[in-house]
Amino acid sequence: MSEEENELLFHRLDRPPWREILGHRWSAPKDWSLVLRDEAGDYFLLGRRGDPDDTGAHLPLPDEAGAPRLGASYTDAFRVDMTEHVDTRAVGLPTVYGTESVDLWISWWVHDPVRAVRAKSLHGRHVVRTRLASALRHLADSQEATGDGLGAPEIMQHLGPPQRLEEYGLSYRVFDVRLRESGEELLLGQEGEGVRYSWTTSRRGEYEFCLQALHAGPASLAALWLLRHPGEVRQVLDWAVGHPDLLTPPRSDWQEELAGLLGGLPEQERQELSLLLRDRIGALGRRVPGEFI
Repeated sequence: MSEEENELLFHRLDRPPWREILGHRWSAPKDWSLVLRDEAGDYFLLGRRGDPDDTGAHLPLPDEAGAPRLGASYTDAFRVDMTEHVDTRAVGLPTVYGTESVDLWISWWVHDPVRAVRAKSLHGRHVVRTRLASALRHLADSQEATGDGLGAPEIMQHLGPPQRLEEYGLSYRVFDVRLRESGEELLLGQEGEGVRYSWTTSRRGEYEFCLQALHAGPASLAALWLLRHPGEVRQVLDWAVGHPDLLTPPRSDWQEELAGLLGGLPEQERQELSLLLRDRIGALGRRVPGEFI
């Protein structure tokens, strides 16, 4: 089997259908099913249909195709891939911190081999990715209309259960949402909108940085704002000029009392204190001022 055939969801078999029936019944494979078509255009199924055991799906499947008979006349036989496939989709989620890049991990499979052959779903991955993008946009619009945010919990809640593409005989589900670093992504929602943020432990570094900026005071926050909004230099400068008391650290009470005490002393006493203070500073190994207080 060539690489091109491996990429296809199903392919037509060259051997006579009766030989394929015998081979399937003899080997009983679990990773593919056999679909046959007779001269009247009716389809028959030999093999399993349904969902992987760990998907939690309990939806009934239509019983449209019967089992083939060895003595009947069939014109075509198709081998359908029944394995569970895994794929990823890069998505950009809007948060209060900007766009958060994540990877959606998706599993998809054939739940109805006959419908897959009828719909000619040769490339199931393309079908699933197209429908997933549509479902994500619809979910983002619905969340925006209700004023709710769109994050990993909402995606897992709505797209975690198996999603049926009945006309193609395919199903898919999102089984994980992970942070990513770069790459082409599908942007959902409007950039800059205030939505609920999905907390993850990997963002603890960003949390610690913001916490330090808050502890550092208004000057640090103004610098952080200017970093995120470099086009607002004038507004930041106007705010700094209008609020000098916030940017200048206040003096403590003891500094105020000491300055008041020194200012009330006579000139001779201030000089004597200056000599004592200069000697004390020099004994500590510090640079001594050149003038007296």
